[in-house]
Amino acid sequence: MATPAPLQSPIPLEKSHDVTGFDCGALPLNEYLHKYALQNHQNRSARTYVALRGDRVVGYYSLAAGSVRRDEATPRVAKGLANHPVPIFLLARLAVDQTEKGKGLGAALLKDAILRSLQAADIVGCRAVLVHAKDQAAQAFYRKYGFESSPVDEFHLYLLMKDIKASLGSQP
Repeated sequence: MATPAPLQSPIPLEKSHDVTGFDCGALPLNEYLHKYALQNHQNRSARTYVALRGDRVVGYYSLAAGSVRRDEATPRVAKGLANHPVPIFLLARLAVDQTEKGKGLGAALLKDAILRSLQAADIVGCRAVLVHAKDQAAQAFYRKYGFESSPVDEFHLYLLMKDIKASLGSQP
């Protein structure tokens, strides 16, 4: 039996990456990777990072910059801010191929996305990472890592940059 190719750390999506066989079990997430991720990556409306086995994509996430109304954010995110839009990074998509589920790849992709967001926040300024959980299982996944639900939509979850820094032992 052949040894599978090693899992590579997330890198920016490229045209040469094989996305055709990717199947996470959720059609909208599959379609995004198959049809839109590369175009959005190239035009910089979102940046997609992929985990590979060989040239085959087995997991991905997409990040975009954005803002939310202050009243949509959690009280901790909005605390101390004037009444104008709150800058956030949107974790727009995160998906793992069914062949890799249960092996920790989702958590590894989330960690990579959070660390990239933290690095970018030191350059441009950002208050939190926001994710729109697609269902209760996704919501529970993000809550396990410290995300808190919005007061207006329990499936919109935020993780404060200062909480990320604190978990790493950094100054806010």
